[in-house]
Amino acid sequence: MGKIKNFFCKRSIKTIFVWYMLGCILTAILFSLLLSNICQFVQARIYNKYQEIYEGTYKEIEIEKGHLIGYFTRDLRPYFTPLERRLSDAMSFFGIAVYPICFIVCIVATSILFYRRQLQKPLAILDHAAGQIADNNLDFKVVYNKDDEMGKLCVSFEKMREALQESNEEMWRQMEERKRLNTAFSHDLRTPLTVLKGQSELLRQFAFKMSPEKVSGTSEMMYRHIMRLEAYVKTMGDLQRLEDIEITRQSMGMDTLYEQLQETGEAVCGNKVFLCECMVDKGTDLHVDAAIVQRVYENLLANAVRFAEEKVAVSVDSSDGYLYLKVSDDGAGFTEKDLENATKPFYKTVSETDNEHFGMGLNICKILCEKHGGYIRLGNRNGAVVLAAFKQ
Repeated sequence: MGKIKNFFCKRSIKTIFVWYMLGCILTAILFSLLLSNICQFVQARIYNKYQEIYEGTYKEIEIEKGHLIGYFTRDLRPYFTPLERRLSDAMSFFGIAVYPICFIVCIVATSILFYRRQLQKPLAILDHAAGQIADNNLDFKVVYNKDDEMGKLCVSFEKMREALQESNEEMWRQMEERKRLNTAFSHDLRTPLTVLKGQSELLRQFAFKMSPEKVSGTSEMMYRHIMRLEAYVKTMGDLQRLEDIEITRQSMGMDTLYEQLQETGEAVCGNKVFLCECMVDKGTDLHVDAAIVQRVYENLLANAVRFAEEKVAVSVDSSDGYLYLKVSDDGAGFTEKDLENATKPFYKTVSETDNEHFGMGLNICKILCEKHGGYIRLGNRNGAVVLAAFKQ
């Protein structure tokens, strides 16, 4: 029984339908022959009842070699009772009509059986899934284990559900990210605005009593805060525009990318030791957005230089359809809190809270890597290590 079940599970619906129809035709023929013989048997019993009374009703007809080829039947219907006459007529009719009737009944029964066995369950699953999607509920799975056309349709439906769920999750993530950005933006603007408001109020009321040096110092402080606000607003504008960046992958050689990384690293690192290593053949072809890779690299390099003691090391690799860019330094490395929060917007380490750094570098790298189909990973190995992956 299990082998038969596996046989039908591995066949397409078209093949299974052909088998059902062959079974339907065979069953219709067998039932037609059976019912036809029953009708002939009933008729024969009625006629045989009068055979002995009317001698000579049946005569054998022989040909020259003596073979029996048929019978001659005298009309006995006038002698039948009304019930026998109606029964004989009915048997004559059904003897002819039994074939189309059996075929119609078998086709209807086969169609119902085929629908219930092959279509009813997957259609119910797909109908339920469509209703769930219409209600914006994607927390379910479309499961149908047969490997036929309906099974493949259910698999495609499940892939569509997963894609919609990922899209919704990404949309919610972006909304939450925007909420956090707005909250951080409001929080970070409050302090310089408070300072500017206080200093402007001080100048408005007491400028005529203040010395020129005091007025100059106050205006200088206000200027620094205004410049910081300007840089902050520019950073926020750049961050918002990252969402609209389109990734344009183009073919380029590993040797070209390596030269660019080498030149940028030597220029940014200055008096610190810079090491750049290529882990694959430099003749390897890449399919990446070079501008995005370079932008991520520059941000990672700037972070590494800021925290490095003496050395910054870079390695580039390509495997499994990804371009890997690893930047490490010999500084203090990431703390547990840093590993958890460093890629969030406006995050700063304890040592950075009072400087002009806005804490956006790793967050920008994370956004760009994900836009490129990749990811970013943070770790420690004799200092901080950041791995950026770009899907080719």
